[in-house]
Amino acid sequence: MLGPPSTELIAGLEALVIAVFLLTLGYLLVDLVAPRLGLDEVESWGLSLAGLAAYALLAMVVHMASSGWLFAHSSVVRWTTIGLFLLLAIRRMRRTAERRSQHVWIGLGLALASVAIWGSPVARMMPLTATADTQLHNGWIDQLMAGDTTFGAVLTGTVPNYYPWLFHSLGAITTTITPGQTPYHALGPLQLLQVAGGVLALFALGRLLTRRALTGYAAALLGALSGGFGFVMLRGLDVVVDPREGGGAAALRYQGDLLFSRSYNVSLHNLAPPFPRDLAFGLLITFVLMLAIRARTTSAWSEVLAGCCLGLVGLTGGETFIVGAALALAICIFDSERRWLSAMRVLGPALVLYALWLVPVVINYVRLGGFVSITHIIPVSLPAGAILVSWGLVTPLALIALWRLSRHYRSDRMIRLAITFAVVTVILLAVSAVIPELMGDAFDTLGRKHRYWPIVYLAVSLLAALGLTDLLTVLRQRSRALAISALCFTTLVAWASPVVASLALPTHIGRYEGIEAAMHEEEDSVLHVLREFGPGCSVAAPQDIAREVFSFTGFRLVLWTGNWFGPNRARIRWAGIYEHIGSEQERIADNKTLIEGEDPAAWSEAVDRYGVDVVVSPRKYENAPAFRARAAAIAGYEDRDYAVFKISGCGI
Repeated sequence: MLGPPSTELIAGLEALVIAVFLLTLGYLLVDLVAPRLGLDEVESWGLSLAGLAAYALLAMVVHMASSGWLFAHSSVVRWTTIGLFLLLAIRRMRRTAERRSQHVWIGLGLALASVAIWGSPVARMMPLTATADTQLHNGWIDQLMAGDTTFGAVLTGTVPNYYPWLFHSLGAITTTITPGQTPYHALGPLQLLQVAGGVLALFALGRLLTRRALTGYAAALLGALSGGFGFVMLRGLDVVVDPREGGGAAALRYQGDLLFSRSYNVSLHNLAPPFPRDLAFGLLITFVLMLAIRARTTSAWSEVLAGCCLGLVGLTGGETFIVGAALALAICIFDSERRWLSAMRVLGPALVLYALWLVPVVINYVRLGGFVSITHIIPVSLPAGAILVSWGLVTPLALIALWRLSRHYRSDRMIRLAITFAVVTVILLAVSAVIPELMGDAFDTLGRKHRYWPIVYLAVSLLAALGLTDLLTVLRQRSRALAISALCFTTLVAWASPVVASLALPTHIGRYEGIEAAMHEEEDSVLHVLREFGPGCSVAAPQDIAREVFSFTGFRLVLWTGNWFGPNRARIRWAGIYEHIGSEQERIADNKTLIEGEDPAAWSEAVDRYGVDVVVSPRKYENAPAFRARAAAIAGYEDRDYAVFKISGCGI
């Protein structure tokens, strides 16, 4: 494979090519079942993200069945993916064009526009970011690629998986075909394919609701490319990097708009970098698209495949699965002649796929004494006025739809689907606060309203798309020029905040020069030196670089601080895990012994206890008694120098 990109611009161009390749692979996989479902090209492209996720699921199943062999052999994954693409492309080219649609170019054009709007950081930042969550997810991807059957935790010892893994499986596949071949290099393609895939799904869904490309355009615009009205308060390019700053006051700088994280507007979740919940939002859209296809022609195939889409959602995110399952149950009960059969066809496959992750988690939940809360940050809570500002055009357009179209609720299954989706999300938002009360504080993340508001926005944006379609139709009857002007004005207002936030992000989020040096494979970079030792090492490292070591290598650490220095620094969900892997107090003392090397006997005992392969010490300790007979590689992270001692060979 090609070496790492030399500049941000080259990285962005490579990311675009890889994202197009992977989404096209998803489209070609959907094309295998398209004739049975009666899908045209627009709908097949709309399901391309789900097709790609299904491939990632298949790869993960093979990886687990082979005890971690598959992702540990990146060349096998790479050439299998490329070979499958070529076989499916040849098959597609030999087929006739009976499913061609002139609307497909509108959808692909919108996908390209979404890449232009949200993708500018990909060509301007290296790495795309290195926030705490990104560090965890990148390290977990590396653990899969090191041969772990499922990733565990940042610490040494046996820690069972507790986080859904589909995003990480897709990340591992993407890493194998991305120049540079680290999860940090793969963030760019993941960002672009997640954004474009969601837009394609929204366009197909909106078009299916009214059988008009205009509604597809409106759904993609309002559901993925629309910000709020906060841009009118700007004095220059800006984005709110930390909405919790000042006790939450920063979130109201632009009245809930232009938030880098925790936005109540699902469109703003398209800001770089990609997270599992962002992929879950996109897959939820493909699930609703499958429900719309089911509403058009109810069949066993459409219901089973809708359930498979819902299962993919569950393997990616928690609250999105709850919403999807509730919507499936509501649709099957209230919009089906054979209610329980339909419910079993949809929820059965969903639960089977979800069980691949959930059943092992439940077993370990009982064995290890349950979960503990790992959320120590106050959630973002916006007042009603800020929610309306951050939602921008969506709320008034949705009200137009409810006023004009609610009378068609009983007669039109598509209108019924859109309204039911909105009602279900609002109900779940209202009852979400009860989840921690019923299940305990360990499940408080599932009860946080900032996790549900973006899904409510997504559902309401579909109603808004219907409202915009109806409004433009009325204007078109009066004047074609008036309708076109209104559409252009709506598009510009919608795009304003996304364009501003995307352009501002690289200059506001900060640079990570130590990680950037390692991405360029600079020989004096401590992260590059460590990665060359792997995969599968266990490491003792100073806490000022421990998070970066894990995120760039996936190596298990003796100690990891997370975002704070309180209890459960490593953010492990299992309540009784430290009884099996050693307490934090022991690890704090032993990590200090290992990196300082002042007591050779205690140092050797700690090396054996944790199975340490590599010790990273501040350079001032390079001649400590435990290190005197060992060769050291001197390397740096930003302005700090470290001595790296290899104790034994790595590997899982």
